[in-house]
Amino acid sequence: MFSLNQAPLLCVQLLVIGRVLAVVHPDDRRYELVLRGDSISFDCNTSKADTRQIIWTKDRFLFSYSFLKNLTFSNFTSPRLRIDQNFPSVLNVSDAQHEDAGLYECVVTAHDGPRTTQWNLTVSEKPEEASFPWYFPYILAAVIGLLLCGIAPAVCLCRKLRARTPEQNPAQDQTNLESGGEVMVPQGSRERRTNNKQRSQYMERLNSIYDVY
Repeated sequence: MFSLNQAPLLCVQLLVIGRVLAVVHPDDRRYELVLRGDSISFDCNTSKADTRQIIWTKDRFLFSYSFLKNLTFSNFTSPRLRIDQNFPSVLNVSDAQHEDAGLYECVVTAHDGPRTTQWNLTVSEKPEEASFPWYFPYILAAVIGLLLCGIAPAVCLCRKLRARTPEQNPAQDQTNLESGGEVMVPQGSRERRTNNKQRSQYMERLNSIYDVY
């Protein structure tokens, strides 16, 4: 409810709104995006010295302040929408929700006439943060334990196999000797033995010839 003194002011405000809506400049239309739960401010960007009246509208809600008469009218009911009467050129939206989305309009009446600025507000959901269930650490610990149980025996088995491999070769050689198997002799050693034997035979012949003479 408002008093009889505010009725003429409201009629004038409505006439001004109907007049200015038809001549909104494209540069005065703005598009804003805010995440749900965040805050945003709309500023008419005017000075008190040159301003006679400021009118805010959003859907069926209206706020009006007359600097000349120091009169205020408002039917804004949402606690998230706040306009400071000491500085009514700024509208603050706190903890933005989806119902706060829509067209916000500010009409500033100055000495050179009215000027209208519009903001088309969109409220978007916040991206979901990656969250792990409460039992995730237990699952991770169990997986790590299984991996360790599998890796440790494999490492021990590899070490045992490496330790046994060098020890088996002498035993195999001894088994071959005891069973009468032939031992492989390198070809170079066999040739050296043949040459040494031929030299010995040659020296024996020379000695026998000297003995005769």
